[in-house]
Amino acid sequence: MPTPYISSSHKNPSRKSCEQTIKRILTREFEEYGENHHFKQASDFMIYFESLHPASPSLTKQVQRAVSSLNLPRDENGYFMINKTAEQYKAEQELAKLLSDSQLVNLEEYTPLLIKAEAWKRSHMIHLLEHCDEIQNLCSAITESNNGIILYTMSPEKLLSYLSDFLPIELDESQTYDEIHKNTSN
Repeated sequence: MPTPYISSSHKNPSRKSCEQTIKRILTREFEEYGENHHFKQASDFMIYFESLHPASPSLTKQVQRAVSSLNLPRDENGYFMINKTAEQYKAEQELAKLLSDSQLVNLEEYTPLLIKAEAWKRSHMIHLLEHCDEIQNLCSAITESNNGIILYTMSPEKLLSYLSDFLPIELDESQTYDEIHKNTSN
């Protein structure tokens, strides 16, 4: 029978309490240094817990259970990460792998042109545009928007000229691109 005279400072913390303490430690580490460079395993937290509670195998087991229960992701060096879930970290790693052989293009130099179209036909139109050699030569990006399809091009005049065969745009040789753009955006 346990004696009621034992102080609560000799009692091991609950797993939940250990989890909260571990989260606080890792959050503080992240806030101070931007990442964790000290905690890789449950035993790395023991110095802190042993400063508050007497060292014992049951305390060690409780901290191990808390670390296991938190299911924290680890970075490439094996350190626990508090600022991301395991799913977020996995998604970031997958994205980094996919982007490693990709190229980033600044679209500031490109002119966006909008083809207004009903929602039901946009995806099929995009499919057809993506498989058209002339469009591939004139456009760097084709994307769906909430009211049509946006084409990014460095040759808006050529693209408008090509599309005029399919769209009801009246082109006059004397018109500038800006005048054509103004007429089609109304």
